[in-house]
Amino acid sequence: MQPIFVRKLSRNEKAELKKLLKSTNTRLYKRARVIWLSAIKHLKVSEIARIVDLHFINVRIWIRRYNQDGLNSLKLRFSAGRPKEIKQDQRRQIIRLLKTKPRVFGLAWSSWSLRGLCAIAIKERVVKTISPEYMRRVIASEVYSYKRSKRWINSPDPEYEVKKNVLRRDLGAWTKLAR
Repeated sequence: MQPIFVRKLSRNEKAELKKLLKSTNTRLYKRARVIWLSAIKHLKVSEIARIVDLHFINVRIWIRRYNQDGLNSLKLRFSAGRPKEIKQDQRRQIIRLLKTKPRVFGLAWSSWSLRGLCAIAIKERVVKTISPEYMRRVIASEVYSYKRSKRWINSPDPEYEVKKNVLRRDLGAWTKLAR
Protein backbone atom coordinates (compact mmCIF):
# COMPACT_ATOMS: atom_id res chain seq x y z
CA MET A 1 0.00 0.00 0.00
CA GLN A 2 1.15 3.48 -0.82
CA PRO A 3 1.86 5.74 2.17
CA ILE A 4 -0.72 8.48 2.62
CA PHE A 5 -0.36 11.77 4.47
CA VAL A 6 -2.49 14.85 5.02
CA ARG A 7 -1.86 17.79 2.68
CA LYS A 8 -0.24 20.94 4.06
CA LEU A 9 -2.55 22.76 6.48
CA SER A 10 -3.39 26.46 6.40
CA ARG A 11 -3.33 28.62 9.56
CA ASN A 12 -7.13 28.58 9.77
CA GLU A 13 -7.21 24.78 9.46
CA LYS A 14 -4.59 24.42 12.22
CA ALA A 15 -6.60 26.71 14.50
CA GLU A 16 -9.83 24.78 13.82
CA LEU A 17 -8.08 21.45 14.40
CA LYS A 18 -6.79 22.70 17.77
CA LYS A 19 -10.40 23.53 18.72
CA LEU A 20 -11.57 20.10 17.59
CA LEU A 21 -8.82 18.45 19.66
CA LYS A 22 -10.56 19.89 22.74
CA SER A 23 -13.93 18.46 21.71
CA THR A 24 -15.88 16.27 24.14
CA ASN A 25 -17.26 14.29 21.19
CA THR A 26 -14.98 11.22 21.10
CA ARG A 27 -15.46 10.47 17.42
CA LEU A 28 -14.77 14.04 16.34
CA TYR A 29 -11.73 14.17 18.64
CA LYS A 30 -10.30 10.95 17.16
CA ARG A 31 -10.77 12.19 13.61
CA ALA A 32 -9.11 15.52 14.39
CA ARG A 33 -6.25 13.71 16.12
CA VAL A 34 -5.72 11.49 13.07
CA ILE A 35 -5.35 14.59 10.88
CA TRP A 36 -3.13 16.35 13.43
CA LEU A 37 -0.77 13.39 13.83
CA SER A 38 -0.46 12.97 10.08
CA ALA A 39 -0.06 16.65 9.17
CA ILE A 40 2.00 17.98 12.09
CA LYS A 41 3.81 14.93 13.45
CA HIS A 42 4.21 13.23 10.01
CA LEU A 43 3.43 9.79 11.44
CA LYS A 44 2.62 6.79 9.27
CA VAL A 45 -0.89 5.37 9.12
CA SER A 46 0.03 2.28 11.16
CA GLU A 47 1.51 4.44 13.96
CA ILE A 48 -1.51 6.73 14.00
CA ALA A 49 -3.85 3.72 14.11
CA ARG A 50 -2.02 2.40 17.20
CA ILE A 51 -2.11 5.77 18.97
CA VAL A 52 -5.75 6.63 18.20
CA ASP A 53 -6.99 3.04 18.58
CA LEU A 54 -8.58 2.83 15.13
CA HIS A 55 -8.11 0.32 12.35
CA PHE A 56 -5.52 1.46 9.81
CA ILE A 57 -8.14 1.35 7.04
CA ASN A 58 -10.29 3.85 8.95
CA VAL A 59 -7.27 6.10 9.44
CA ARG A 60 -6.62 6.01 5.68
CA ILE A 61 -10.30 6.80 4.99
CA TRP A 62 -10.25 9.89 7.27
CA ILE A 63 -6.99 11.18 5.78
CA ARG A 64 -8.30 10.71 2.24
CA ARG A 65 -11.58 12.46 3.10
CA TYR A 66 -9.75 15.34 4.74
CA ASN A 67 -7.52 15.79 1.70
CA GLN A 68 -10.60 15.99 -0.53
CA ASP A 69 -13.11 17.99 1.57
CA GLY A 70 -11.12 19.67 4.36
CA LEU A 71 -12.58 20.28 7.82
CA ASN A 72 -16.16 19.56 6.73
CA SER A 73 -15.22 15.92 6.19
CA LEU A 74 -14.62 15.47 9.93
CA LYS A 75 -18.13 16.50 10.95
CA LEU A 76 -20.62 13.80 11.82
CA ARG A 77 -23.06 13.02 9.04
CA PHE A 78 -26.53 11.63 9.45
CA SER A 79 -26.75 8.00 8.48
CA ALA A 80 -30.26 6.82 7.66
CA GLY A 81 -29.44 3.25 8.65
CA ARG A 82 -30.72 0.07 7.19
CA PRO A 83 -33.98 0.41 5.24
CA LYS A 84 -37.09 -1.17 6.69
CA GLU A 85 -37.62 -4.69 5.46
CA ILE A 86 -41.33 -4.78 6.17
CA LYS A 87 -43.47 -2.26 4.32
CA GLN A 88 -46.55 -0.54 5.72
CA ASP A 89 -48.90 -2.82 3.76
CA GLN A 90 -47.23 -5.90 5.26
CA ARG A 91 -47.57 -4.38 8.73
CA ARG A 92 -51.31 -3.93 8.18
CA GLN A 93 -51.59 -7.56 7.08
CA ILE A 94 -49.74 -8.70 10.21
CA ILE A 95 -52.15 -6.73 12.42
CA ARG A 96 -55.06 -8.25 10.47
CA LEU A 97 -53.62 -11.71 11.25
CA LEU A 98 -53.26 -10.74 14.92
CA LYS A 99 -56.95 -9.79 15.05
CA THR A 100 -58.02 -13.07 13.44
CA LYS A 101 -58.80 -16.19 15.46
CA PRO A 102 -55.95 -18.73 15.34
CA ARG A 103 -58.50 -21.49 14.71
CA VAL A 104 -59.34 -19.92 11.34
CA PHE A 105 -55.90 -21.08 10.24
CA GLY A 106 -56.42 -24.57 11.65
CA LEU A 107 -54.43 -23.99 14.85
CA ALA A 108 -55.48 -25.48 18.17
CA TRP A 109 -54.76 -22.34 20.18
CA SER A 110 -57.15 -19.78 21.56
CA SER A 111 -54.57 -16.97 21.55
CA TRP A 112 -51.55 -16.08 19.45
CA SER A 113 -47.93 -16.71 20.29
CA LEU A 114 -45.16 -14.84 18.50
CA ARG A 115 -43.84 -18.04 16.93
CA GLY A 116 -47.32 -19.03 15.77
CA LEU A 117 -47.95 -15.60 14.30
CA CYS A 118 -44.58 -15.73 12.49
CA ALA A 119 -45.39 -19.16 11.07
CA ILE A 120 -48.80 -18.02 9.78
CA ALA A 121 -47.37 -14.77 8.36
CA ILE A 122 -44.85 -16.83 6.37
CA LYS A 123 -47.45 -19.44 5.39
CA GLU A 124 -49.86 -16.74 4.20
CA ARG A 125 -46.99 -15.12 2.26
CA VAL A 126 -47.24 -11.82 4.10
CA VAL A 127 -43.44 -11.94 4.57
CA LYS A 128 -40.70 -14.28 3.38
CA THR A 129 -39.07 -14.68 6.79
CA ILE A 130 -39.50 -13.00 10.17
CA SER A 131 -38.16 -13.73 13.63
CA PRO A 132 -40.38 -13.68 16.72
CA GLU A 133 -38.42 -10.72 18.12
CA TYR A 134 -38.88 -8.69 14.95
CA MET A 135 -42.57 -9.67 14.92
CA ARG A 136 -42.85 -8.34 18.48
CA ARG A 137 -41.27 -5.04 17.38
CA VAL A 138 -43.60 -4.73 14.38
CA ILE A 139 -46.63 -5.34 16.59
CA ALA A 140 -45.37 -2.88 19.22
CA SER A 141 -44.66 -0.20 16.59
CA GLU A 142 -48.28 -0.50 15.47
CA VAL A 143 -49.31 0.01 19.13
CA TYR A 144 -50.62 -3.51 19.61
CA SER A 145 -49.56 -6.32 21.90
CA TYR A 146 -49.85 -9.98 21.15
CA LYS A 147 -50.25 -10.56 24.90
CA ARG A 148 -53.39 -8.42 24.98
CA SER A 149 -54.95 -10.07 22.00
CA LYS A 150 -58.49 -11.32 22.24
CA ARG A 151 -58.87 -14.91 23.37
CA TRP A 152 -61.47 -17.17 21.86
CA ILE A 153 -63.05 -20.16 23.52
CA ASN A 154 -64.55 -22.67 21.15
CA SER A 155 -66.04 -26.10 21.48
CA PRO A 156 -66.68 -28.86 18.95
CA ASP A 157 -70.24 -29.11 20.34
CA PRO A 158 -72.68 -27.94 17.61
CA GLU A 159 -74.96 -26.39 20.25
CA TYR A 160 -72.09 -24.59 21.98
CA GLU A 161 -73.14 -21.06 20.95
CA VAL A 162 -76.70 -21.57 22.22
CA LYS A 163 -75.54 -23.06 25.53
CA LYS A 164 -72.94 -20.36 26.00
CA ASN A 165 -75.42 -17.53 25.46
CA VAL A 166 -78.08 -19.09 27.72
CA LEU A 167 -75.53 -19.79 30.46
CA ARG A 168 -74.04 -16.33 30.16
CA ARG A 169 -77.47 -14.72 30.40
CA ASP A 170 -78.36 -16.80 33.47
CA LEU A 171 -75.03 -16.18 35.19
CA GLY A 172 -75.17 -12.51 34.36
CA ALA A 173 -78.58 -12.17 36.05
CA TRP A 174 -77.39 -14.19 39.04
CA THR A 175 -74.18 -12.20 39.49
CA LYS A 176 -76.07 -8.93 39.28
CA LEU A 177 -78.45 -10.05 42.03
CA ALA A 178 -75.61 -11.16 44.29
CA ARG A 179 -73.93 -7.75 44.24
